[in-house]
Amino acid sequence: MFALCSNTVPVNERQKDQVPQPIAPLPANVSPDVASLLNEAVDCAALADGLVFAERAFALAQHRTPLDRAAAAHVTCFFLYRTGATDRTITFGESMLPLVKAEPMPAAYAEMLRWIGVCACDSGLFGVAIKHATEGYRLADQTNDQRGRVLAFSLLGGCFERSGDPWQGERLLRDGLALARELDEPYPLITTLNNLAAVLIGKFYSLRDGWAATEGRTALEDCLPLAREVLHMAPIIGDPYLDAFAHGNLGEVLVHLGQLEEANTLLRAALALADIGGYHAVSPRVRCSMGELNLARGDFSTARIELSALLAERNHLPTVSTQMRVHYALYLAHRGEGNAAAALAQLEAFRKIESQRSMQQLKAKSEHMVMRLEADETQRKGLEQAYGVAQAHASRASELERITLEDELTGLGNRRALDMKLADMVASARTTSAPLVVVLLDLDHFKQINDRFGHTVGDRVLVQVARLLGEHTRSSDVVVRSGGEEFVLVMPGTSAPDAFDICERLRQRVSDYPWATIASELRVAVSAGIASAPDYDAGTLVERADLAMYRAKRAGRNRIAVAA
Repeated sequence: MFALCSNTVPVNERQKDQVPQPIAPLPANVSPDVASLLNEAVDCAALADGLVFAERAFALAQHRTPLDRAAAAHVTCFFLYRTGATDRTITFGESMLPLVKAEPMPAAYAEMLRWIGVCACDSGLFGVAIKHATEGYRLADQTNDQRGRVLAFSLLGGCFERSGDPWQGERLLRDGLALARELDEPYPLITTLNNLAAVLIGKFYSLRDGWAATEGRTALEDCLPLAREVLHMAPIIGDPYLDAFAHGNLGEVLVHLGQLEEANTLLRAALALADIGGYHAVSPRVRCSMGELNLARGDFSTARIELSALLAERNHLPTVSTQMRVHYALYLAHRGEGNAAAALAQLEAFRKIESQRSMQQLKAKSEHMVMRLEADETQRKGLEQAYGVAQAHASRASELERITLEDELTGLGNRRALDMKLADMVASARTTSAPLVVVLLDLDHFKQINDRFGHTVGDRVLVQVARLLGEHTRSSDVVVRSGGEEFVLVMPGTSAPDAFDICERLRQRVSDYPWATIASELRVAVSAGIASAPDYDAGTLVERADLAMYRAKRAGRNRIAVAA
């Protein structure tokens, strides 16, 4: 669950010794009757009641000063966001942003940028979300606001994950987390931890099937300590909305890790908090997790009933990702009950939404080519340039296809390209009983390179390794960057011994490359696993190559292993 939090403490009653709160105070010269309604709004125990008071204040402010209208718009946007009114948050917030910016109310303006950005991200409006995240960073940079920088990183990381690049999203959020720990302020730290956990959960859902399932499981395991830290820290803020997110995220992770009893306790607590507070953006996600909990228990009938009831409330499902989860979980429930026709219908519904989201992601990439961001201070100065528009070829199908199949950093194919090509190559080899080899190649200790030399150097290493791969493979071979520091090679017409010789030369070439020209004392090595056909099955070949690659790692790294 991706969230940027706020509180419900009356905005004019905060003391200087309190924990810094994420909702900006009212300007001192707001009209007394408007200020009274706004304070009543934030003092309400129920969000729905708070929204009523905020909208009354906004209506009253239409006959008052621009400052009154801006202050009322800010608080109204807060309640729209909190109540899960995603579309209204975007449309109302976008219309009010110029007014709030003009007053000026910089803190309120920054908050509205984040709230609208989160809702746009959840709705698939990735260009809008990235625009607001970038504007938030620009504002923070102008005022040297490190807290604002951290929160902008947090939103931008979520944008990347939702737009189909969880690796870049994770990287940005890990950079943001390092900044948040340096800042040592509870709210930005908790928000960044929570959103990094959400990105890792999203990464799991993207990778949980097929040959990438191991990486998906690793994402969950990486997420677990972060989600626990959020739950531990949440009472510092004293915000039940954040508590609901924290319980829900940790419960969701534990469901998929098989720790079901603790997950059940946490999810029930999250649902109770969401129901009491009227957090309509939280409740459906938690209910979906409870359905997945029953799936994990093998109680397919209960899971089906719960998830079907949730699906019947389709208009209340706040995000595309939640809709996809519900359809996929219902597919598993029907399949577990042996109802193949119903299972197929749910799988088709899931694939339809997935395809629509992929097109949204593709459109966002064609319209908004976002430059990679670095966490160090000198590189962060360039973030305001991160929002770039490339509409010239947006209508060309061939250009869209190239974008969706290309890794932006290295120019190699990406995971989608591999999925599209590998099955056809295996089928062709099967038809003629021809040899074919799949190689998984992974950089050794790449995290240490990033930690020691920085992500700019890490990116240059990935680009150079990609070039070396291109130099040592044929035009008929497929070479892709499948994610992070992992590459996949598919070599048709190549036997395992020949592939071993090729990979050994490549391994030596990487080891001997003058990496010190990039960074002093930099050393790079790779390990690879080779699997050959027959067996003529794409998933099996990748899995065997993956196992061989990990065997090479365990044997000491910087070596090649052939699958048995």
